[in-house]
Amino acid sequence: MLKTEQILTAFNNEDLVFSLETGELLKISDRITRLLDTQIFAGFDSLVEYEAILARYSVGNDFHERLKLKDSNDFFLETTLQVAGEIYTVNELIWMDRENMTLHIFVFVVSDNNSFDLPESSMIEIVDKMPNPSLLISGDFTEVLIANVPMIHLLNQPVSELVTGFYLGDFFADPELFQKLIHWALKPGSNRLSFQAKLYLSNPEGNWFDITFFKAKVDDKDCILILLLSADKSKTDQLNLERSNSLLSNIVEVQKLFLAQEYEAKPYQLLLTNILGVIEAEIGFIGEVAFDSSNKQVLKIHAATDISTAGPEAFKLYDKYVKNDFLFRHFDNLFGACITESKVILENNPPQNPHTKGKKIPGHPQIDNFLGIPILKGDKVVGLIGLGNKKGGFCESDIQELEPFASTYSVIIEAYNYETEKIKYEKESLEKALILSKVADFSPDLIVVANDEFEIEYLSKSSEKFIEMGIDASTINRKIRTLLKKTLVDKYSVSKDLFKSRLKIRSNSGNSIWLESMISLMQDSHNPKLIAVIRDVSVQARTEENLKLSLKKEREFNSFVSDFMNTVSHEFKTPLATIMSSLELSKHYLDSIEEQTSLERVKYHCSKIQSEVNNLHQLVSHSLDFNRFAIQGTALKEVQVNYRKFIEACINKYGLRSSIEYLPEVDQSLEVHIDKFMIETSLVNIMTNAIKYGGESKPELRLFKEGKWFGFMVTDHGIGIKKEELSYIFTPFFRGSNVKGIEGTGFGLVAVKNFIEIHGGNIQIKSEYGFGTTVEVRLPV
Repeated sequence: MLKTEQILTAFNNEDLVFSLETGELLKISDRITRLLDTQIFAGFDSLVEYEAILARYSVGNDFHERLKLKDSNDFFLETTLQVAGEIYTVNELIWMDRENMTLHIFVFVVSDNNSFDLPESSMIEIVDKMPNPSLLISGDFTEVLIANVPMIHLLNQPVSELVTGFYLGDFFADPELFQKLIHWALKPGSNRLSFQAKLYLSNPEGNWFDITFFKAKVDDKDCILILLLSADKSKTDQLNLERSNSLLSNIVEVQKLFLAQEYEAKPYQLLLTNILGVIEAEIGFIGEVAFDSSNKQVLKIHAATDISTAGPEAFKLYDKYVKNDFLFRHFDNLFGACITESKVILENNPPQNPHTKGKKIPGHPQIDNFLGIPILKGDKVVGLIGLGNKKGGFCESDIQELEPFASTYSVIIEAYNYETEKIKYEKESLEKALILSKVADFSPDLIVVANDEFEIEYLSKSSEKFIEMGIDASTINRKIRTLLKKTLVDKYSVSKDLFKSRLKIRSNSGNSIWLESMISLMQDSHNPKLIAVIRDVSVQARTEENLKLSLKKEREFNSFVSDFMNTVSHEFKTPLATIMSSLELSKHYLDSIEEQTSLERVKYHCSKIQSEVNNLHQLVSHSLDFNRFAIQGTALKEVQVNYRKFIEACINKYGLRSSIEYLPEVDQSLEVHIDKFMIETSLVNIMTNAIKYGGESKPELRLFKEGKWFGFMVTDHGIGIKKEELSYIFTPFFRGSNVKGIEGTGFGLVAVKNFIEIHGGNIQIKSEYGFGTTVEVRLPV
């Protein structure tokens, strides 16, 4: 009996085998001659001849020389062929046998025009045996002909209700995809359509599917076969990844604002905005738990949803909160329970919660659901995140998603309070004149009073906490004297009588701590003294070191991106130039072709290629412009020019004269000093944008001179820019949400802005969505 482990299965049914040394054809399968017209694949004996056949029928610019890829292994190549009016996609799986020096190819061919043409009995058998949900409908979408069992199980309505008629588009979460399906079904040509869509079937919330549609003939009747494959997991993984990246980006942005010391409302409001966006709640607040002057616990709101626009009563209530400095003292409610009980409260039915009193506050929005997350430091509640009115209610996953925000808020509260205390103590140390008052004010820190010989006259009881527990007083005094002497040097001088240092010291046990020392000199000729405040800043120092390391990595990454763009752009330029030159020569030689039809087809494809080359050339140019000028500092190469003549030369050079309304409202003799390259690039970029996005009417170019300023204004009447997107138009790679289908790179305006500002000028953009855009460039005379 043969043992199963002795059976070896060889994967040697490749379609083509070529010699790597000579390119000679060593093997060809019978299958490949049946894939397309026999005449196409007949008569080649080498790899060069095989590639020539593919090149002859290839559509576009996706041809590859396979021998140049021999350093790779197990890779796919895709080529689109047009044969006898039909479009085929040829996928090749290629690998190398380096021991025998051979190249092996599997050939897979898919025709866009293939369709089913089967009798009804055969089609019913096929659909019934499909393991995945499958459906056959009439070509006009009016009748379901066959639905298999998996499809029936997916439906969210009884079949008895569906037989009376239904709208197929109701199952699609995205109406545009359904319209795409209708367009494909009615349009002759391609018989296959695939896309990923969210469908409302068994799950009212919808599920994601990979859907494939085939046009079919069933007993000479036009039909459409629909195949569904679940894509929930892959889509969920994709959405989770995008959500995680967004969370990380939002948290980093909040941290940047805080580290820039823009405290006030900005980092807190941004944090709240991001929390509301992630959880999709309508209202919310974030606040710090503190104590008032009478030592009673209060909640100090750092940021809250503005409810003042909801009506007069809401305005009055919000104004009351503002005047009360957003302090809340009553904790007999849901958010108060989060603080007093130190626990998360998730309540989707607030009226039934024992902490809800049911009292309606005039002007306050109705709370349909609530999520309160206390911010803890150890066992102590130091803050609170409160959210309300999420559509569909809150769930446990919301709590998990808020964990990084809660951690960030906790760090911000602690760091801000620490920084506030630090600033307070430093200010008071400069204002106090008496030793006793300074000792009282700075008692939480190590307080040292010494004479001009560094003999310590007073040392606070916290000395052992800063130096080391269990050592004698003389050793403590010696270490402190050494620290004072190291601080009283020019390097750490803040003013004549004030010194500030941050030094790392090592204890007897070998541990290192960072101490921040501030020494104030009291210049009394009879009894000079120094007062020192010493603080343990080990945590802060380590935090700053981590931040510096992160900043260094960010700079290295930015440098890498810049070098990468520069390299890619320059590597593109030479082949692009070669392609453009070859196209020009091709057009010259094509003029000698006598057959008009062939000539027109070839010229058509040449023009398409040239258009794509121009697009690539524009992308490369913009990439170089962005990399060269995104960081200001490029030296100007100013020359004196006649302003009107210069502008008109630019317009004529780029063939824009017939596409615009030109209004030269400046004197013909106006002379200005500019960098011709920068201003020409800026003008052409702005003008081409106005033409691309300006609709059917011509944009207007107006030249002006006003006092010490001159410039130009370009106005179009096209699609405009959304108000919320105006602040991002000078961001690299950014393009408006309404420019789909219109070519562009997102680089141009970045370079334009820097060009203008390098001249000492400015650029302003005003736009009304759907009505047009005005760009004004002002330069100093």
